[in-house]
Amino acid sequence: MDKELTLKALIEGGRDIKNFSQRELARRIGLSNTSLNDLENGKVKKPDIEVLRKIAEELDLSLEQLLKAAGYDALTNWFSNDEFKNKSSRDLKNIIKEARIFKYDILDWDSTKREIARKVMTNLDRVAYKLELIRDNRGINYTLDQAIEDIKESLKDLDDVAKKYDYSKLPKDV
Repeated sequence: MDKELTLKALIEGGRDIKNFSQRELARRIGLSNTSLNDLENGKVKKPDIEVLRKIAEELDLSLEQLLKAAGYDALTNWFSNDEFKNKSSRDLKNIIKEARIFKYDILDWDSTKREIARKVMTNLDRVAYKLELIRDNRGINYTLDQAIEDIKESLKDLDDVAKKYDYSKLPKDV
């Protein structure tokens, strides 16, 4: 298929989906209607990459596909092994948004675990200290039954620390 027709098909298809006229798209990307018409109809042999980027972003198209259709095959080689290949600007923005949400969620999860671990360490340190006082006959009002109960409470707190992260919260495309 002719590269101009492919570029034309991509842009026209994107405009159709967005319900944009050629004039509307030209206005949105800061191009004259004549220039966009020339681009779509293959009169521009090497379209400006920045114009293609704006079109891709405005129409939620893959910049890589537009670049290939415009004859920038060599430039698109760096996309080839990329896991974000053929993603539109909107898709990439959504991936970034999901990744940010995930980042804060996992940081919160980790912070909660560390807080519980500090609480358990403090409690076990307190129990160990009191058991040392009992061992040394220092007349403390603390029994082995209380120590066992405190240790069991710490073990119960550790249940939350031992849980795996809920991996269903991972972003879909990351």
